[in-house]
Amino acid sequence: MALSSALAFGASQLAGALVTGRAPGIAVFAAGLLAGALIVALASWLERPIQHNQAADGIDDVPPVLPVAAPSVSVPAWLPARGITAAQLAEPEDCSSVGASKGPADASPSLLIRVLGSLTVNGQAGALVPAQSQLLVALALNRGGLANKQLRRLLGSDALHPKPADSLRQLIARTRRALGQAPGDREWIEHLGHGHYALHPDAWLDWRVFETLTAAGMQSREAAPLEDALGLVRGQPFTGCYYWWLEPELVESVRARVVAAAEALATLKLTKRNPAAAARAARIGLAVDSSAEQLWRIVMRAEHAAGNLAGVRGAWHRCRNVVSDVAADGRPDPATTAVYSELLAR
Repeated sequence: MALSSALAFGASQLAGALVTGRAPGIAVFAAGLLAGALIVALASWLERPIQHNQAADGIDDVPPVLPVAAPSVSVPAWLPARGITAAQLAEPEDCSSVGASKGPADASPSLLIRVLGSLTVNGQAGALVPAQSQLLVALALNRGGLANKQLRRLLGSDALHPKPADSLRQLIARTRRALGQAPGDREWIEHLGHGHYALHPDAWLDWRVFETLTAAGMQSREAAPLEDALGLVRGQPFTGCYYWWLEPELVESVRARVVAAAEALATLKLTKRNPAAAARAARIGLAVDSSAEQLWRIVMRAEHAAGNLAGVRGAWHRCRNVVSDVAADGRPDPATTAVYSELLAR
């Protein structure tokens, strides 16, 4: 504004002096003022920086970068069309701590219970007190939930000494507070009415997912679901679950299911001439049940297919050491001995 006013004033003074013939001093002053203003304007124009388009708040309005396409969620091709959905198999993101509050930009809250190995809740082994963990495991293993009377019996010191009703209510309240809110402002331990409790539908139990995956893999004879299932196994099932009501038959059935899945996957891998993958699958099953001789036989066959006779002998000796502690006669099954003799003869 000041520069434009100076230019206008100088031009008017110069024009008036020239027209009216007033004293030449005024004309000279006006001409000098006009010339100086023109020089300043020209220098300012030449030296100005290149300007970005600016928004009203003065922040540079830089043209936006083209948006990067969001990665598509990969849905396993093996998902059968008979009711198994990706949501049933998806593993929620592990919470950094039990009951951690999450902001709007974070993932939805999750309750992740693992029993295929050491017991963990949301990725932590000791995040809850033992009674709270026992409550969650009892509800997780019973899809339809449990009645108040059943919970009192299970959470008592034994079948003849059920937990008092007031103590059970306090335990449920404390566990709810420790876990935080579930999706939809609901509780992770929901009261279904008439003294019946169940976990929120979004609660995730690795054993349930393992059952779904192995059922799909066994029926379709495809490796992918079996690989995903065995990827959930982290060791001996129910490690740390010292509950009087946890039946040995249940634990044994889980072990047997893991061994069966490992045998099925390892056999598929041997058929496809992938001995390394076959041995890897068999060893996952052996970590759960080291006395499963059918898996030792697969390990020996895989080592032989890879041209590793030392591996065949090593697997045989480890099998003998394990079986000597559990077999009635201390010797491997004749089928295992026959496989070892056959492979060495080759």
